[in-house]
Amino acid sequence: MHLFPPRLYATCVLAVAALPGALYAQAPSLAGQWQFQTATGTTTTNGVEADLIDTGILDISEEPGGLRATIAWLDERGQLTPPRTVHGTAGPAGTIFRHSGKRVSTGRNGKEVSTEVTIRWTLQAKGDVLSGERLVETDENEPKPVSGTRLQEHYVPPALPAAPPVANDGARGPSTPAERARVLRMATEAQRDPLAVQRRDGAWLTEWIEAIPDFTLPASALESWLSSASQATIRDALVFQYLASVMAFQIEHPEQAGQQGASDPAGMQGVLGAYETLLRQDKRHRSAKLDAALAARQQHRLPAFLAALSGRDAVIQPASSPSDDATARRIVALGTSEPRAMEWLDILSNRFGGRMAGSDAYTHAAQWARMQLRQWGVQAELEEAGQMPVGFNRGPWSGTMLAPQAQPLRLATPAYTAGTRGVQQGLAIVGPSTVEEARQRAAQFKGKWVLTGGENGGGGRDGSAIHQPRAITQVLMAAGALGTIQSGEEPLYAASAAPATWAALPTLPDIKLAAPQYTDMRQRLARGEAVTLEFDIRNWFYPGPVTYHNVVARIPGTDKPEEIVLIGAHLDSYDGGTGAADNGGGVSTMLEAMRLLALSAAKPRRSIMFVAFGAEEIGRKGSFAFAERHAGELKNIVMMLNRDGRPGAIDGIAIPTAWQPVFGRVERALQDVHPVFGFAASINDVPRDASKAMNARAGSDDAVFSLHGVPTPKFTVLGDFDYARVHHTLLDTYDKVQPFSAAQQYSAIAIALSAYAVANAPEEISRKGYYRAAKAAQ
Repeated sequence: MHLFPPRLYATCVLAVAALPGALYAQAPSLAGQWQFQTATGTTTTNGVEADLIDTGILDISEEPGGLRATIAWLDERGQLTPPRTVHGTAGPAGTIFRHSGKRVSTGRNGKEVSTEVTIRWTLQAKGDVLSGERLVETDENEPKPVSGTRLQEHYVPPALPAAPPVANDGARGPSTPAERARVLRMATEAQRDPLAVQRRDGAWLTEWIEAIPDFTLPASALESWLSSASQATIRDALVFQYLASVMAFQIEHPEQAGQQGASDPAGMQGVLGAYETLLRQDKRHRSAKLDAALAARQQHRLPAFLAALSGRDAVIQPASSPSDDATARRIVALGTSEPRAMEWLDILSNRFGGRMAGSDAYTHAAQWARMQLRQWGVQAELEEAGQMPVGFNRGPWSGTMLAPQAQPLRLATPAYTAGTRGVQQGLAIVGPSTVEEARQRAAQFKGKWVLTGGENGGGGRDGSAIHQPRAITQVLMAAGALGTIQSGEEPLYAASAAPATWAALPTLPDIKLAAPQYTDMRQRLARGEAVTLEFDIRNWFYPGPVTYHNVVARIPGTDKPEEIVLIGAHLDSYDGGTGAADNGGGVSTMLEAMRLLALSAAKPRRSIMFVAFGAEEIGRKGSFAFAERHAGELKNIVMMLNRDGRPGAIDGIAIPTAWQPVFGRVERALQDVHPVFGFAASINDVPRDASKAMNARAGSDDAVFSLHGVPTPKFTVLGDFDYARVHHTLLDTYDKVQPFSAAQQYSAIAIALSAYAVANAPEEISRKGYYRAAKAAQ
């Protein structure tokens, strides 16, 4: 999945004025209060980098020898952040304020990464107009303009609405003895009368769990599994029983609160008790999945059964479908008897490897996907999606500390960054924190590995997805440094920083080193030890432009061929690993779905189109190119189903009520096909805001179609795959996905059945009400 580059925030602190005030006349006209705007960072949308503009309040007054200013930023509610005081003196271009600050960015897993920086403001006033520039001297080349106006009255933040009073019986805090006793009673009573107790206490229990701080609900695949029970009648009752039983267990065993391995068996025991009651009340409540759980309990295999809910090491056996549709039955039979999804993932991740747009690996993977689709009898073509100005292929890499202690180093480099010139050795040295320091120490860096500050955020050393060396980097390059080394959280994150032209090819290796080894190295240098390092990094380039393609395939419709059901996944990946989870697992299940449709001789009423998109990771460029090329068809795409996320078993989809009959057929086709995995549509009739599709920090190709008013319902996934740990890291390899082989194959079957059910539906598939404003992008 695409992640936007981090936003820059400046936290201003007291600093020493840069220039003696006696050199230049002061500018008293700056005194006063100003509302200003300036760029504080960048974001990338549609692959285009743009400034992020923030607003603040400057309060400037005169003091002996210069000026004093307090700087506060305005938040989205018009409230002021805590002000910080800075001092400045007059310079030739205006009054200069120089101070330290922090660059705070959001790294992998949402962790904030803080880097010390030095910021310089140069400000001047002409009447009531403020102008000037703001420069992060530590790592930027170009200053950002500052503009503002003098406030005639002191800024007063708008009053915020008062928080609504909390009723006495709703005051929250640690749970009370009466509440705990109530939960214990309902957990027992619900097993004797599940439906009645759920109706009586369901809403209260949900609110109670959300409000209390002393008990937590561990994330569990069991709750999702219960939600996909084959009959809607018992879903709510069994999920309620699970929640009540888990909470009751934690109340009775507080030392195990929050431990999924302990709470899941307790929750399942309660669920099975309630299920037995439901069966006595009405045999029509029977569920093959819950019958399998009962059998596992009787055979003392309940822990193993619960473990299988993760999707890990599950198996898939030949099965038949209860569907009334012959094509749906053939899809299930073929998908369960001849599973091939993992074969396609093996080819993508182990034969081609990491598939950066502009690499040979991506080019060859796209050609293979087209070939494979054609072998199944599907119309398939390559459509140009864009060009990279420079080609890139990653080779092997290694690093070693030679002295004072020999040890291998754990490292990565972003794609499109320079490799070494063969095997290179040199001493390590702590790098500069400011441009001035870099220039003063320039002679020290020749032939050295330079340890820089900050923490690896995945992209290039200079803080951008585009290779553009900043001021300190340029000094190091000119000085003859061997490369830079930055600390990185493990597993190491490796994204991209591509050059804009061959002439701008990077030359200074950008190494991300495991944080413990980086810290050890700095400590050794602080003690005065000589640290000798050796690196061999083989990153190769070739002149562009290098064209990359989308793979576009189509199964024509019989009655309404102009109407299209689009299924898609991005084919490209970052290449620190082999792109197995992101997004080999997604595109391989989509390919398998196309195989199942083709070999089952599916002849749906509407057309089914599959697209393997290129360059999603660097701005969803493939999906934008597809939308432009197929602009005339966008209005005819009734639905876009995307697959980009954690591997696992697709067990449902969120849809509006109007589509329930269509996806009800998918539910029936998958009913009891697998003893653990299920499928259930969840209803969401709240209109979506299409304009926000691109505003999230993370997203995928479906966001492009949302902007054009194409409905993009989201699949839900059952399983415990640790996606955050492998996403865009060196660990994104085939072996991490392999334990979820059965889950991946089940997902392919669910995708094929979903696409077929929509494409073959006799009902009209209306967009009405799906978006608040389903206006096509201009």
